[in-house]
Amino acid sequence: MEKYFKRQLRVLLEQGRFDPNDQTDRNLLAFVFIPVIQKEMDIFRETVWNSHRIRKQKDAQLPKGGPNHVYNFPENYGAEDCGWPVSEESLREAAEISGVLEEGNDYLPPEVREECERIIPEVDSVKPRDAADTYLFLKAHFNVQH
Repeated sequence: MEKYFKRQLRVLLEQGRFDPNDQTDRNLLAFVFIPVIQKEMDIFRETVWNSHRIRKQKDAQLPKGGPNHVYNFPENYGAEDCGWPVSEESLREAAEISGVLEEGNDYLPPEVREECERIIPEVDSVKPRDAADTYLFLKAHFNVQH
């Protein structure tokens, strides 16, 4: 997966279609590639990684089996559930005390995100094979200067 996306990015760079020193180019690339890569990572985590079988290893004290199953049924593997439930109220209180949400969670300036979403309203539907072309389309139609 890493090589797949690096190849697209390298081609954009080599063809002079992406300038890593240009903030607008970096923002547009982030708008397209971050959700595409995140979606692929989520699919990998759920369908491959957390579902694969862990083999018994000599001298290892880790349980064998599927990670999701081991996590959800630790008693079947000679382990115990050491977690505890966390309420929404506790999460809100911790966020308030820590100030973790004060920065916001967007990696793009609001005016950039607004213009990008005007041009590509459903970036989550971009297929990995179309990410570079989507970036080029966005770049050709983008009108916000900062």
